[in-house]
Amino acid sequence: MADLHSFRDEVMALTALPPDVELLLSDLAVGWEGVMPELPALTVLPMMERRELVALPRGGDGLRRITFPGRLHALISSQRTPEEIRAGHGRLLARTVTLLPEGGRLWQLPVAETYLWHQLIWHLAGHDRAAAERLAGNPRWLAAKVRVCDVAALRADLAMFDTLEVGAARRAVDSVADQLDRRTCPDPVVRAALLLDALAGEPVLRAEAEHLRQELREEVPGRVAADLSYALVRVLPSPSYVKDVALSADGSWLVTASGHKASRIHDIADRSVRHVLGPTEGIHEVCAITPDGSRVITGDYDAARWWDAATGRLLRSVDGWTTELAVDPGGAWCATDTSPRPAVIDCTTYAVRRLGKKSDPRDPVSAMACSPDGRTVAVGDLNGRIRLWDPVSGARRGELPESPEPVHGLAFAPDGSWLAVSSRSGVRILGIPDGLERLRIAGSHRFAVGDGGRWLAVPGATVRIHRTDTGELLGEFTPDRGNVHEVRASPDGRFLATWRTGSAAVLVWDARRLVR
Repeated sequence: MADLHSFRDEVMALTALPPDVELLLSDLAVGWEGVMPELPALTVLPMMERRELVALPRGGDGLRRITFPGRLHALISSQRTPEEIRAGHGRLLARTVTLLPEGGRLWQLPVAETYLWHQLIWHLAGHDRAAAERLAGNPRWLAAKVRVCDVAALRADLAMFDTLEVGAARRAVDSVADQLDRRTCPDPVVRAALLLDALAGEPVLRAEAEHLRQELREEVPGRVAADLSYALVRVLPSPSYVKDVALSADGSWLVTASGHKASRIHDIADRSVRHVLGPTEGIHEVCAITPDGSRVITGDYDAARWWDAATGRLLRSVDGWTTELAVDPGGAWCATDTSPRPAVIDCTTYAVRRLGKKSDPRDPVSAMACSPDGRTVAVGDLNGRIRLWDPVSGARRGELPESPEPVHGLAFAPDGSWLAVSSRSGVRILGIPDGLERLRIAGSHRFAVGDGGRWLAVPGATVRIHRTDTGELLGEFTPDRGNVHEVRASPDGRFLATWRTGSAAVLVWDARRLVR
């Protein structure tokens, strides 16, 4: 490794990584963000791969991985003193502390920090083994971790120690391991409850486990959950920044449109990628799923494309700029912003029907939505106009009071009684068909309708949850650190997806757990 001498600090920093453990480079990049020396995953690891010291295979999902060889790890570690190794772990732990709420504990880590949830005990043991032993056997940590990670991650922590508490926790985990599998038990709260029941059967852990079970029962309804990990379903990595997300009706899979000029169908339970849709010539800007879940529709600057959801096969392309999509609730057609005027495309024949007349103003479309009965398409534009169209005839049904600002997002109530419209001045809820403003909520970004229309998730630096009948703020949460967030909901509002602008990871939430 003599030719890597100029990167000695970065190479030596690799001693903080766990050996013989498969790591996603995307998770590693997030976990080490801002840690000095410079992030190894983005500097020396590719150089070490070229010298055949490590392998960075790319899986079918497009994501790169590393399993740091134990013998190489031992060789590098032998060139460092115990104090230097301890300091390396300490730098990462110092960053971890900055992620916690004021006065927070380690089991209150942000749920998006996948790397830390999996590897925190390893780093803590390298810095303060006694503290790691206490945390590994703490029912609060165990209950939090089983909500975010799989049972194998719990076992990896517990295998490192042999204290009385850890032994009791190991027995409890082993007794319910099959029931804690994400595929058989996708609900994070049920997994936590199952584990707490098992922990309560161990005398040394009983008091704390019983206390936690009581806390679960006493959570206040009608507000955003205090502990987000109860509501988190999954963190899904992507090989590139995410542009748009569409959730299936049952919440078992989703589609991401990303900067890799492709969309991906993700299995939520095991984080796998079922199919890669593309690549195409242009970056995929939007995506949607037909109501029956059989097809995926993507849009880019060249075309709208239909894909078979079961096989990933391209079925049809319809040429034309497509950066907005709205799918008929019955699945018969979809509306697009295809120039020169917005259009409705038949999902069986792929025939294109333009909305309006050739003489109509060609205002740039910025948002679209379909009414629940499929009889109306709402189209918002950058000039603040909101027009309502008949998707069958292409005739204009009406126009709502315009906004003095560009329209950013549109969504109908599940019962069709109102239309929510976002612009820089906030989210307005307009009555249908009168167009009268019922209330206004602060927030300028594209929002999501949750829990059958009971509330709106309005993103920004945080995600705020407001009631749609009164506008009352039910609470806010920070899914991930920094920047502006994006949100999308499943068709029934049962699941919510959030991601940070420019991020390559999507968080999936159970909306009924997120807002009780």
